[in-house]
Amino acid sequence: MPNYTVQLTAPIGNYPFSRVRVSLTSAAHTQQTQELTFTPQARTKARTFAVANGTWNLRITGAGFAPINEANINVAGDATNAKDLSVIFYSLHTDRDRNGTVDLAVGARNSRTPENISFGPNGMGAIIPVNCNQDGGNTGAGYTDNQDNHVNGDNDLNSGVAHLKITRQSFGPPAVTPPGWGLRLRISPAGQGEAPASRHFRIFDGIANNSAEILGPETVATEIPQDKAIVGAEKTYGIEAVRFAGQGFESGRAIIGLLVVQPEVAGLNTAAYYFIEHVMAARWIANHHQQTVTGIYVEQGNNNQFRTDLHNAVAADANPYNPLTLATPDTAAQTNIPYLNGNAWNNFTAAGQPGLPTATPDQWLRDTMVSGYSSWPGNGGDIERKDVFMKAHRWHHLQNWVYQTLLDRDIGIFYPAAGSADAINDGNSGGNISVTPPVRKSHLIGTTDYRFGRIYYGHHRESTLDNSSRQFLAAQNMQAPIVLNADWLRVGHVDEMMTFVKANNPGNPFKRWKLLVASPARAYQILRDNQVAHGNATLLARPPQSPGNLTPNFAGFPAQGTADASATITDFLGNGQAQTKWLNFDGYREYTYQQLRTWNINGIEKVITDNVDKMKGAFDLGNADIIKVPVIFIPEIRIDGAFGLTDKIDFWTNGADGGFNIYPGRNSGFRCSALTGDMPNLFSGNDRLFIPKPFGPWVIDNTVANNGYDLFEDDLQQQIANLGNGLTCDFIDDWDYYHAHHGEIHCGTNETRAPFNGQVAFGNARFNNWWTALDG
Repeated sequence: MPNYTVQLTAPIGNYPFSRVRVSLTSAAHTQQTQELTFTPQARTKARTFAVANGTWNLRITGAGFAPINEANINVAGDATNAKDLSVIFYSLHTDRDRNGTVDLAVGARNSRTPENISFGPNGMGAIIPVNCNQDGGNTGAGYTDNQDNHVNGDNDLNSGVAHLKITRQSFGPPAVTPPGWGLRLRISPAGQGEAPASRHFRIFDGIANNSAEILGPETVATEIPQDKAIVGAEKTYGIEAVRFAGQGFESGRAIIGLLVVQPEVAGLNTAAYYFIEHVMAARWIANHHQQTVTGIYVEQGNNNQFRTDLHNAVAADANPYNPLTLATPDTAAQTNIPYLNGNAWNNFTAAGQPGLPTATPDQWLRDTMVSGYSSWPGNGGDIERKDVFMKAHRWHHLQNWVYQTLLDRDIGIFYPAAGSADAINDGNSGGNISVTPPVRKSHLIGTTDYRFGRIYYGHHRESTLDNSSRQFLAAQNMQAPIVLNADWLRVGHVDEMMTFVKANNPGNPFKRWKLLVASPARAYQILRDNQVAHGNATLLARPPQSPGNLTPNFAGFPAQGTADASATITDFLGNGQAQTKWLNFDGYREYTYQQLRTWNINGIEKVITDNVDKMKGAFDLGNADIIKVPVIFIPEIRIDGAFGLTDKIDFWTNGADGGFNIYPGRNSGFRCSALTGDMPNLFSGNDRLFIPKPFGPWVIDNTVANNGYDLFEDDLQQQIANLGNGLTCDFIDDWDYYHAHHGEIHCGTNETRAPFNGQVAFGNARFNNWWTALDG
């Protein structure tokens, strides 16, 4: 038989294909097939077939190779048939190295690139912005840009939409793409058990304004064909994240695949090869108090004097920021909250909250949203950053203003609980979500650094942070949450018991803070220390000639229309009857100042200390890092249920003593609120602390400014001054509009903050961005 040699030469170039199949067929003889594998060192390969004389057909196929079909070859003796092969292939590309430019290097064929998302200076895996602001005029009122199916304006495509490319490359003799080849674009989950990735990411058919969704929430398919003619040599697509990581999307990642069909290789419906890009949604980071304030919000309600005092304090800050922005929930249009329901956006109505919140006053800015931001590598090399508020799962009037006015080009909104069946309760409020500054946890074998701080929130058995929000916070994997006990509080927010302020500590970037903690024990110690000299000093009253008060006599505070609540130091340290209805909680019996005192010192102090101990277990926190702030609490609600021996404050006292011998938050005990102004519930500015006036004991002294001073104010101010951190204390009267309604300045304000300067804090530029700051 003749020896028929097929000699093939693969083109020079960098391409991920090396294998072809060579077939000789004849109507009169058995088909013969062999496979050839090329290497960079051996690009020419030959195979010899022993074939009978006659007419044969030659067919050469391989993934990525242009097929060759040569018919009616007449074999009449030994012969050689030399062919130069052509490579034509399509590949998929993202900004894998996060430098702002789509990487055109070809990834690994038939596997995802990178295999695992990584971080640090050499981290890999494209970061896709969660496009939750409102850039363009083609977005409906109340909708963020990632809640419609178009690119929303030129700015949106520049900053809010990342780029994805399909490229066509060829090597060897010029060849056209065979007409039977097909391209398919697919998006799939990267984490096990997650919802379809098309609910989390949206791919547009281009990057121009109004480019339309081709894969995403409003597209039923998770895979679609792409026209080779439209792709041409290169096609750029826009991609945005519809949501941050969270419930049903715990990984925050997806795999985007380009499948190339070559019917001659694998059939009509099977990919001959594919490329997969492994991408992740940008993360959300909650702000902490070491970040510079850039803007402050407060509701415009019946709080004119408070707003004036706050404005003056803001204006006096040595590191100024934008003037107060006034929220106007009473005039904001009622707004539906769109949420993703399957493949469509529906109007959300919170569980148990029919209809929309009416447009009425609502002073709780902090409870409505949580201050934070998101950042990602932008197109062109710049780092993009947007202020993004987490909308708390709260169904009140301020959300109308949030979606109608606050949401804009510079401010994004994300509502992790929208569309869930999670119930509404006070624990969902933003005042129950706070953040530590950068902290470190030391272990026996090393340390864990939390360079962006740690989130902490309160758990209340009847009022806790909803499941969707908890999963959202945990899934960001940036600020590992700490859960505190809030059972003992009526409202149940962590900002009622503690907060952080800046402190100088040049040698340790993880200890540039102090923790302010509410302390009844310190309050009563101040009263005892001053009883002899100032026993007649009055608490819970506006003193004459004090700031904002020009009355000739002390003006005692009523509460919710009840009697005067003021009393002297001697009263608080005595055993007399607590006289006002305000101190007669929830319809229960009257009690004495001694009961109130013992319960505060031995009960409230203990439950707060238990929470401080939880913080000590979560990061390096010592007693020297803590400032005790004088606050006195009162019972508000009696908790039904039987108590045990370990629930008793004093084992030797019979029974519950009407609740005063039970640790707050336990059965037969109380839930509480601050009686004096709750000073830890403050606003931390740049160089100033805006602190609710405690209306503690006022010592009349006509030789000093304001004809006297507040012992509780004086104590905190001195402790802050001792830090040497340059912070100024501004004590602001928020009693009528905030304190009397179970909140303070922190509850009634909110803010945007500049990015934390990680390079300055930690001495390395890698700590400027979260994706390079993280390890691994």
